[in-house]
Amino acid sequence: MHRGSSSVWPLAVLLSGWLFTGVTQSAPLQGSEWKPLRISGTAIPEESDAFVQFRSKGRLEGHSGCNRIFAEYQVDDSYIFIGPVAATRMACAESLMVIEAALAGALENARTYRRERRKLMMFDRDGSPILEMRQADWD
Repeated sequence: MHRGSSSVWPLAVLLSGWLFTGVTQSAPLQGSEWKPLRISGTAIPEESDAFVQFRSKGRLEGHSGCNRIFAEYQVDDSYIFIGPVAATRMACAESLMVIEAALAGALENARTYRRERRKLMMFDRDGSPILEMRQADWD
């Protein structure tokens, strides 16, 4: 029998998730709307009307503060893949365009996520936090 290997398997799964991503299994995102708070450590102005919605069938929609944004996303446990992010092409103030580019880049570079109640953190492939958001809807 394989008595020794059966106790190693759960530990290996736990450690591989912790070492690779630094996060644990996350709650579903479909049907939720999120307000970006920080992108790569930089705070988003509170008055920004930027948001991201994770819709059904793997569709992401939102607003960058300047343009509408669109992408497809896939989630598997705490792993996430988004992109490419497309946007309408309205010209806005430079400060809004900077936020838009940073948001699109963070979404496209996200590889893992952690959802804790009304807080959503996304991490890049190295496990570094790149996007922090707060839930904006009440579902």
